[in-house]
Amino acid sequence: MRRLYVYTMLLAFGVGLSLVPRAFARMDSGGMYSVYPRVVATVMALEPQGLATVRTTNGTTYEVVQRPMWRVGDRVACEQVAYARVPWERLDCQKVSG
Repeated sequence: MRRLYVYTMLLAFGVGLSLVPRAFARMDSGGMYSVYPRVVATVMALEPQGLATVRTTNGTTYEVVQRPMWRVGDRVACEQVAYARVPWERLDCQKVSG
């Protein structure tokens, strides 16, 4: 009975350790920060679901998570996120002027 317990624990330990490399596979040595330059954008529309439509200076339009004090016409500086799960998390924007 004791031998079965030891084998079960070793198996559980081995399976647990085999999942560790997969968890760290997305993290490279550079970290989670973006290597892309920041972009300046203008808030074009605010949606009631908590999203905002912004347009960059080169004309590209993105949906981003809006911040509490944003208004239409505000200028925001956006940093591209290295790993985003959903499209509206690709840019992390902060208000720079009113």
